[in-house]
Amino acid sequence: MWGIPAIVTTIRREDHRDQNLAALARSHAALRLHLGQVLEAMSEQQHCFTLGFSSLTTYALERSERSARWVEAARCLARRLESLPSLRRALAQGELPWSAVELVARVATPETEQHWLTAASTHTVRQLRTLVRAEPRSPTPAATAPDTADDEDSCTLSVTVNREDAWLFEATQKLLEQLGTKGPAAQLEALLAEGQESLLAALPPGSIDPDALELSDAAQQRWREQLRRWQDAAEERCEAILREAEAEAEGPSAIASAAAAGCSTLSGTTASALDQQVRGLAQLLARQELDLSRALLAFHRADGWRRLGYATESQYARERLGLSRSSLLARRALALRLEALPNITAALGSAQIGVEAALQLVRIATPRTERGWLERAERRTIKHLREEVNAALTAVRLSGELDCPPPHDTEIEAYTELERTVVSGRACEGRPGSAARLSFLASDAAVERRAGHTVAWRTMLASLHAWLEMGVLGTVQMSAASRASKSAGRVELRLRVPRHVFHWWRGLQAQARRWLPRGVSWLKFLCLSIWRAWNHVLGVDVAYGAIYERDACRCKSPVCSRRDVTPHHLRFRSQGGGEEPENLASVCTWCHLFGIHGGRIRAQGTAENIHWELGPLGQPCVVVHGRERQAA
Repeated sequence: MWGIPAIVTTIRREDHRDQNLAALARSHAALRLHLGQVLEAMSEQQHCFTLGFSSLTTYALERSERSARWVEAARCLARRLESLPSLRRALAQGELPWSAVELVARVATPETEQHWLTAASTHTVRQLRTLVRAEPRSPTPAATAPDTADDEDSCTLSVTVNREDAWLFEATQKLLEQLGTKGPAAQLEALLAEGQESLLAALPPGSIDPDALELSDAAQQRWREQLRRWQDAAEERCEAILREAEAEAEGPSAIASAAAAGCSTLSGTTASALDQQVRGLAQLLARQELDLSRALLAFHRADGWRRLGYATESQYARERLGLSRSSLLARRALALRLEALPNITAALGSAQIGVEAALQLVRIATPRTERGWLERAERRTIKHLREEVNAALTAVRLSGELDCPPPHDTEIEAYTELERTVVSGRACEGRPGSAARLSFLASDAAVERRAGHTVAWRTMLASLHAWLEMGVLGTVQMSAASRASKSAGRVELRLRVPRHVFHWWRGLQAQARRWLPRGVSWLKFLCLSIWRAWNHVLGVDVAYGAIYERDACRCKSPVCSRRDVTPHHLRFRSQGGGEEPENLASVCTWCHLFGIHGGRIRAQGTAENIHWELGPLGQPCVVVHGRERQAA
């Protein structure tokens, strides 16, 4: 049993951690608000186009290293607070948490601002939600900002399939990306919708009961609502006994003062000056993100929220720190992964890399490979780093090797052959054939170049080569008897999906299992349903189709991933450039017409090794040679 002195010491220690966390959260809110204001000024003055980016989202991802979701939430609140100076000042100076200000900013007007400021100061966020819902101007739930509302519970869907089916799933994901469906959750929903429609059309009436699926989902929904009511009741009880934990007052920082001033002070600022502010704020944010993530993990391990009297950790994050549950979990996961990666931790703390780069690296790096991945992140744009991490994760999944070093350019080129085969429609042919781009697998030079670190990549690419020779049609034609002899092993796929998608998957699979042909897995059936329905849209039988296929129908710009590609002559035809493939590159409409021909982007060299400069002539903000990012 603990004595009274030990209990008092523990409470004081949690008070100290709580004060530290609250100060970090206040500083983070002011920094995020100001970055949102600067990005909003970039958008209003269209400076992102001046710097050679096709959209503000593309610019923000590369220059501030934050996701589109994070950036849009920050910009949205910055816009709303521009006409609400008192609320803006309260957020910037740490008087109110982000979650409370974001909530009341949806309904507050200049006339009612003081009323909502008082309400936010005297009510909890849970109570404010009730008040906001009662407002006639209250937006629909769909308008809720994604970073502050507690997201729907998600869970991990684990599927174990043959390696050939895993490659079929990889190809199907490329197909869905080509169709505009991105992200595992949206792609699985598309698979399930197409699979359910195929089953209802092919099977006798009554074989599949969609009502049973809806009833099951409704039951789960009722259970989640009951849990939410219990949680609300517990939080309401705790609110009555929670003491006010006021953070120590501090003078407003320069960032807080700039955030309180609003967007109007940024009017007329040049593109280069705003870009410098974005880069400076991104570096501050990288250091702060590390401190906040570490503090959240330490507080969680000490069970601090419970010791301070909160009903749930979500309540503590929302009411005290202004963070959503999903944001809290993401930061804790980042801190946990960084504990085994000291070099990446130091790089993030010194702003050597940004937040998005760190989030990508912790997905793939291990203690043996972190130095290689850290060096790679410093020489890549976020677009290219994401491509290489995704390819490496595929290599880990398909080979079973945990230590996977960064890929060589030839390995990325070979992996891209999967996407080329999909967008060209060759994946649906009897023997689509893989191009000679995979021939380096047998090259002694390639083996020597990556001696001791080739297992994951060689295994994955050899498996890919075999699947490409077979294609989707070959996967269909494989008989149950031949699968046992031809299968290259089993692979576990782990996908993070919303809970309703998880239950839809399991429920539909249970009803369809007895109707599936022998040797056909549930994942394989869903993938083939997509291919049967959408393979007719594939193919590049147009002028310059071979160029589009070579470039996988994606913009070649090192920061842009749009797919509305057009052919660009690297050496202009007016300057003697010809129609040779090495002089042609696929670039999107904006990058081609407004970027290159508008003088905002310069692309020189050959198709295999383009030298890119983005920004005004003589003052580029991004310089990339091939895939190597260089100092601007």
